[in-house]
Amino acid sequence: MMSDQSKIVRFAPSPTGHLHIGGARTALFNYLFAKKEEGRFVLRIEDTDRERSTSEMSQEIIEGLEWLGLSSDEIPWFQSKHIDTHVIIANKLLEENKAYRCFCSQKETEARRVKDGKIQFFMYDRYCLKLSDEEIEGRLKNNDPFVLRFKIPEGETKFKDRIHKEVKINNREIDDFVLLRSDGTPTYQLSVVSDDISMNITDVIRGDDHISNTFKQILLFLAIGKKPPRFSHLPLIMGADKKKLSKRHGETSILEFRENGYLPEALVTYLSHLSWSPNDHKKIYDLESLIKDFNFSAISKNSPIFDYDKLNFLNSKAIKEKDPREIIEILFKDSEFRTKYESAEIEKLLELIELVKPRMKKVHDFIPQFDIYLSDTLNYDEGEFNKLNSKNNNLIGLLEELGKRFERIIEFTEENIEKLLREYAESKGIKAGEIIHPLRVALTNTTVSPSIFEILIFLGKEKVLGRISGFTDFLKKHVLSD
Repeated sequence: MMSDQSKIVRFAPSPTGHLHIGGARTALFNYLFAKKEEGRFVLRIEDTDRERSTSEMSQEIIEGLEWLGLSSDEIPWFQSKHIDTHVIIANKLLEENKAYRCFCSQKETEARRVKDGKIQFFMYDRYCLKLSDEEIEGRLKNNDPFVLRFKIPEGETKFKDRIHKEVKINNREIDDFVLLRSDGTPTYQLSVVSDDISMNITDVIRGDDHISNTFKQILLFLAIGKKPPRFSHLPLIMGADKKKLSKRHGETSILEFRENGYLPEALVTYLSHLSWSPNDHKKIYDLESLIKDFNFSAISKNSPIFDYDKLNFLNSKAIKEKDPREIIEILFKDSEFRTKYESAEIEKLLELIELVKPRMKKVHDFIPQFDIYLSDTLNYDEGEFNKLNSKNNNLIGLLEELGKRFERIIEFTEENIEKLLREYAESKGIKAGEIIHPLRVALTNTTVSPSIFEILIFLGKEKVLGRISGFTDFLKKHVLSD
């Protein structure tokens, strides 16, 4: 049972866009903090923007978090279901003279921004705060539209941030922000504070682009008579060009990373490197290990750079460590792949994954490998042959004779094959590589592959002989015929 002091954090995305890298990093750090403190991690969908929020985007956010292993400890909280509570709080602030009605139209406030023909920085000038009770009553009877503004108190607002230390501002720099729009719906600032109170949030961990919002929200907490949560603001993630990470830098949606062949454990491990880092930079961590190592005081306030090379390194490492059955399960989610290979012998599929996975950077890199190693025939590419830079004019003869020698091997084992091949090269007065490299192209249609001897064993004698024959026919017709 949780104590009264248990930590409760919330990750609060808006379903007006995808779950992106910055949001996922924020969710991860919220999750690690909560679990380290034996508290609770709660997902809050801030869907009060009725025009732009969609249920599809909400579901995508939930799916993305679950893929990363960051599931909410409670049923997700949808902000739109609690609007009545937000409005009650706003009206109570009005009753207590901590908020006021503002009848100024956007046109009127825009006009007051212009000075000497130029648009100036403008904070609301409290024009409507000066209205008498009679003027307000008259405007209400006339059904004039109004918004409800929070009345910023005098003084300064400060808080101790876990990452940025003490942060403060003179309240004169804070606008009398809107609590309720003219249609009676609550704004972001009010909804956030109202929900944080209702959810008993103890700690808020979010991006440092929210620091200006934090001042406003602290003032709201205090006006309502509630203790603010403790705040921590994470530095924003930058692209390689030192600009805020965005679509132009590559994938930013979490499900986009999944579709493009990244493993969740690789992405979670890499996200943990952004502003913090577990003990071993080259290790793939599961969430339990990250929770054990997590240290909030070690988070840097400097903006990290999102480095695809580092992510790809970790992803290839995660693939190497992945059970082949789990890789097959992921691949079978591709309907075209599943249709093509679901009837294949499962042990052969697993054997192939073990053979090629040391060279794979992404899960979908496996798909063309299945076509290469399981097809009955290959469609050879002259470009791959040209990469060999072979100077042996008798290459066709060398391969054909090698095929005949392979055919005579009774036990087609790696040891017997290697012995035969090296003795054959020696008998021809050439280096083993001069026969191994073209043989690799014959068997895989590429100059880069796993060990040639592992390939020979995987394919088996019959398929090896067929491919050598097919390749020499190709050379006769397309490459060496001149």
